[in-house]
Amino acid sequence: MTTDIGALKTSGDVLFMMLGAVMVFAMHGGFAFLELGTVRKKIR
Repeated sequence: MTTDIGALKTSGDVLFMMLGAVMVFAMHGGFAFLELGTVRKKIR
């Protein structure tokens, strides 16, 4: 029983870290689109 609770806690920690990593990865794309929106093409 104790090993089951420990395994559940460990798997929950791993899930939390993976979801956090996915969100940070998605934020990189969002920031890139934000920066693209602030730059305009120079017209001669």
